Amino acid sequence: MTKLKSQRTLVALTGAVALLAVAVKFVVAAFHHNRHLNKEIPGVDVRVNLSASEILKLADRVIAESKRVHDGVASVPVDKVSYQVIIALAELEARNFPLVQSCLFPRLVSTSEEVRKASSEAEWRIDLHVASCSEREDVYRVVKAFASRGEYVSTESESYVQSLVRDFERNGLGLTLARREEVQNLRTQMDKLSMEYIKNLNDDCTFLVFTKTDLDGLPSEFLQVLRP
Repeated sequence: MTKLKSQRTLVALTGAVALLAVAVKFVVAAFHHNRHLNKEIPGVDVRVNLSASEILKLADRVIAESKRVHDGVASVPVDKVSYQVIIALAELEARNFPLVQSCLFPRLVSTSEEVRKASSEAEWRIDLHVASCSEREDVYRVVKAFASRGEYVSTESESYVQSLVRDFERNGLGLTLARREEVQNLRTQMDKLSMEYIKNLNDDCTFLVFTKTDLDGLPSEFLQVLRP
């Protein structure tokens, strides 16, 4: 489906870049789990049969866990930050990746309008939370302090930390407060319009009527799946 485009087509503006970023960080987290922490990586176990209430509860759980981890990173004094502190962010994304997809996927495939609406609401909640995390100056200070020291355990860890710093600064950190608020207001408007656009696409029931002559030349396999 062409609707699967979207932090910005996970799906819509906060959706292909966001999904790609999460996927990349998932791979980085898996590498470090195996190489440095010797922990087991949870599988990408996406659930597609959740009810509307289960989707919203799962979204709230994802957000609560994310807030807990970000608060933990932010609480570390900048002169005591180590890579073990930073890797908590990658671990979080690895754990939450299948959970987030379980919340978002039903919006694209469920036959239940109630489930699709719940999934859209879940995406909106998660996107708002992700946006707020990307603008947390307290977390940015900790990550930036570690990046400034350059005490990386590998080239992969350096790439990951630098990508965190880059993402924070692309979201306005480092700008003046007034400019940052301006960026946030624009992003919020764009996210809202993107979500409305995707919802309208999902709910659209428009159809076109063609005669057999109009469809002359198309493969028979394609014609067989069309509704008479």
